Amino acid sequence: MGGRGSGRTSGYGFLVDKCEDYLSIDIAWLKRQGSLTPGNSGNITWSRDGKTTGSICYRVEVGGLRLIYRSRQSGDDWHDVNELIPFTWTDANFNGRRQWFACPSCNRRCRIIYGGSYYRCRECYQLKYESQYEPIFGRAADRRHKLRKRLGQVGSLEEPFPPKPRGMHWKTYWRLEERDQALEQQWCLDMLGWIERVKSNS
Repeated sequence: MGGRGSGRTSGYGFLVDKCEDYLSIDIAWLKRQGSLTPGNSGNITWSRDGKTTGSICYRVEVGGLRLIYRSRQSGDDWHDVNELIPFTWTDANFNGRRQWFACPSCNRRCRIIYGGSYYRCRECYQLKYESQYEPIFGRAADRRHKLRKRLGQVGSLEEPFPPKPRGMHWKTYWRLEERDQALEQQWCLDMLGWIERVKSNS
């Protein structure tokens, strides 16, 4: 099970703990699975590249989600954990209610809890999203890749802008081409700014 300090090195050379490095439980996902009815129980299993990376038992109670698993901190022995993650609700539109987790440590309302030694909210583990550590110039490049993928191109951004796909209106195609050019200019400006900041901090 992931824990603090298990994060990867950021693009700026320091170690960071990221949401993506932790096992997580999303209450919205459980709701979509129809698993939030009191009395329901089962297992949540995580996998990556076809290999299981973690598994946890759960039971839904009236007041929260009970998690049953084994955990350990670095160098310590394994120990059994049986803990209730409380539910809380807020008012929603049309007289409805929205269900959340309440973090057992800080009581913060959250949609997702993350598994370190225990399951807690993102704030308690001081986690950041992967995108928050992406150099700013990389964001423009990511947007260009996504834009060109719509046109069927997957590869280097140094390649010419892809031709118009069959069925696409020319007006749409020209708009995407203009957007690609604007993102290229933004990438250059962001790159220059990032280089200047790195130089000034070195």
